[in-house]
Amino acid sequence: MTKFNVSYKEIIQELPLVIHNSHIVTSFLHQLSLPAAPPATLPSSLSSLLNPSTHSSIAFPLYPNFNSFDLTIDPLLERSCDLLLEAVETHNTEVNNASFHQRQLAREQVKITAWQAKRKSENLVRAQSNQPLLPEDEYLRLFKLPQEPSRLETLLNTRQVEQYARQVDGFSATTSSKLFAINGGLNKF
Repeated sequence: MTKFNVSYKEIIQELPLVIHNSHIVTSFLHQLSLPAAPPATLPSSLSSLLNPSTHSSIAFPLYPNFNSFDLTIDPLLERSCDLLLEAVETHNTEVNNASFHQRQLAREQVKITAWQAKRKSENLVRAQSNQPLLPEDEYLRLFKLPQEPSRLETLLNTRQVEQYARQVDGFSATTSSKLFAINGGLNKF
């Protein structure tokens, strides 16, 4: 992967997906998004307007809708944040495994280098005393290098972190704008 300069962006490629519905299904979906119109009944008297149980079914078209100021956290945002934290923890674990591998590999390389230097000095002594030389590649079966952790898993996990961060960014846009609007309104007083 390092040799060909491959990153997580080249491993997974997003493909556009287009879904075609029949006109009947499309019109049905448009009808679902419209709220049901309440019966158009006007209050019979002033006292019925003051009684909330009698006029709760009356919908005023220009009546302010305070539900748009609802500051509850979207469950999808909460779930995406949880998944983002898990992905970051997994990424941190992978980074720790990679650094542990590097330290372990460096220790083994130092041992191999020391063994090779010792073997060369032994062979010099043996060559001076006309004895047969010892093999210098014996370290391959004496020392075992640690196995490198999967780089693919790290790249895929990095892609997951990026995707969850984008989702959190998208979900939090509406909530952030509401919070800034409320903050601006509170600072005036």
